[in-house]
Amino acid sequence: MEIKTYNKKAFLVPDSINSMAAFHAKLFEDGKYIFRIHDCLTGVRLTGQLYEEKDFIEAEQKLIALSNACVAFSVHIAELRKQNFEKNNFEIGLHDYSNRF
Repeated sequence: MEIKTYNKKAFLVPDSINSMAAFHAKLFEDGKYIFRIHDCLTGVRLTGQLYEEKDFIEAEQKLIALSNACVAFSVHIAELRKQNFEKNNFEIGLHDYSNRF
């Protein structure tokens, strides 16, 4: 099986002087992958190997579940911002940052 390598990384809030949070997604020719999210203090790493179709499905499920959890948490934070700072003019503010990566 031929695996096309992948290597992308970026800061999550590149214009912030307060955040060093970043991600790094890497897929090797041998099918191993690593997806890291980290900040100055700690990090999370998803790893796996893409050898069989079930491995591809599991990798997709991991990343989609992580993405869904991030969106749900960001919506919760946006709602808290509304309650505390924007009493009359609320917009969740979810943005599409996919073009940066």
